[in-house]
Amino acid sequence: MCRLIDEALAKGVKVAVCSTSNEKAVAAIVSFLLGPDRADKITIFAGDVVPRKKPDPVCYFLFCYFDNVQPLMCFAIYLLAAETLGVDPSSCVVVEDSAIGLSAAKAAGMTYTAEENFVTADAVFDCIGDPPEARFDLTFCANLLQKQYVS
Repeated sequence: MCRLIDEALAKGVKVAVCSTSNEKAVAAIVSFLLGPDRADKITIFAGDVVPRKKPDPVCYFLFCYFDNVQPLMCFAIYLLAAETLGVDPSSCVVVEDSAIGLSAAKAAGMTYTAEENFVTADAVFDCIGDPPEARFDLTFCANLLQKQYVS
């Protein structure tokens, strides 16, 4: 995941971590797993800022492309993240790890992938991989938004 986040940040793609957990816990986990320098560049949206939790539109990792920017009224974490980052939900790719999160991403109008075998996912990976075997990268995310990929 660090490789993909670094690639996104280097290209100016907005990256957020969203969770229904509290902000302090999420920030600590992100800093521990990704390192403090990388964590400082990622916006965190936590469950203590929205009144409704899963299966409302909530997420794990969110990669936002800024092509079709439109303001919207947001009511849950996925949509709050898109609104705050100034991106349209349809220009976001969500990396999820739960069926509830996948349902929430779809409800928010976002494209998603999952780390497990979810038959409703837009794409499924057993491993994100590192170069030269990388199959999941920023180009794939952009193609996923346009449905130009092979599962």
